[in-house]
Amino acid sequence: MTGGIALLLLAVGFIVPTARGAEEVDLGEEPTNVELSAGLSIRLWAKQPMLASPVAITLDGKGRAYVTRTVRRRHSALPIRSHEDWMPDDLALESVEDRRAHHRRKLAPDLSDQNDWLTDFNGDGEHDWRDLTVQSDKIYRIEDTDGDGVADRSTIFAEGFDSEVSGIAGGVLWHRDSLYATVVPDLWRLRDTDGDGKADERESLSQGYGVHMGFSGHNMHGPVVGPDGRVYWSIGDIGANVVGPDGKRWRYPHEGAVFRCEPDGSDFEVFAHGLRNPQEIAFDPHGNLFTVDNDSDRAGDRERIVYITRGSDSGWRIYWQYGGAKHDVWIDEGLYKPHFEGQPAYITPAVAHYSQGPAGFVRNPGTAL
Repeated sequence: MTGGIALLLLAVGFIVPTARGAEEVDLGEEPTNVELSAGLSIRLWAKQPMLASPVAITLDGKGRAYVTRTVRRRHSALPIRSHEDWMPDDLALESVEDRRAHHRRKLAPDLSDQNDWLTDFNGDGEHDWRDLTVQSDKIYRIEDTDGDGVADRSTIFAEGFDSEVSGIAGGVLWHRDSLYATVVPDLWRLRDTDGDGKADERESLSQGYGVHMGFSGHNMHGPVVGPDGRVYWSIGDIGANVVGPDGKRWRYPHEGAVFRCEPDGSDFEVFAHGLRNPQEIAFDPHGNLFTVDNDSDRAGDRERIVYITRGSDSGWRIYWQYGGAKHDVWIDEGLYKPHFEGQPAYITPAVAHYSQGPAGFVRNPGTAL
């Protein structure tokens, strides 16, 4: 297929938009209920059972797609929305090990009868924390092996993300023959050294992400390569408490953040903080970093386009989420607003407000969709 082509991910599969005038190849069933701008058409590239419950996508240099599938979301990666009575304990957590201890305490085997809401995934007749160690999110490699424009092979590239504190496979990045995956509580580097389509080398470059249970979806997201050659990624307000390769502790347990490191994991640092749920990040042509941040689902709050600079604080803390205080810092002090006279000086204000529920963000260089 010729012309400017981009591969996009929808809940039902992949679609390949083609520019006007490009050769159109019949890829079978067309997605329905999709509104297109003038000059674009859509053809299906891959669908179930080749993939299911997709979250993130990246492409390697050979046109193969790596797609994450989540099964842990809400079932094994427990959201605080389903356990409001746990909120005081959850807000007191300071590290991933604290959360592990919390789960083992609240979901102890001798409390099985009162925790029958938890599926007995391991089939041992009890509902306890060990049931959180069964389900694993997966990373699939999907490819078109015969060059006819339709994906015909799907293999599991990596799995085994199944500890009691594992989150969802929220982001993937192909870079320098390695796949980087953001799966709470680790940043993983995965490699297929023997060419069989499966990762045989698996290295945790850093760990300590996901201090809190949080709202569903506030996981690690959107790894990208910056203009400095480092890997950047983000996390929502489930927070992080990470010890870098040099032994320095980076403690931001109650807020979302952006991180960066060299491709081998060295020179790790927290680049910016004070975010709520920045699902993806993107650089402009001048090396400036931006994201879109979701609002707190409360009256008056708005989604935001955020300019991220090294060391910046965008103002959000996880405890702003739970209202009831006489003085609501986030709303009453206007921390969610773009710059205005009298705004607190310690934050970097939002650039502008945005539409509801942003879940993806990428820079368009002007040559393709």
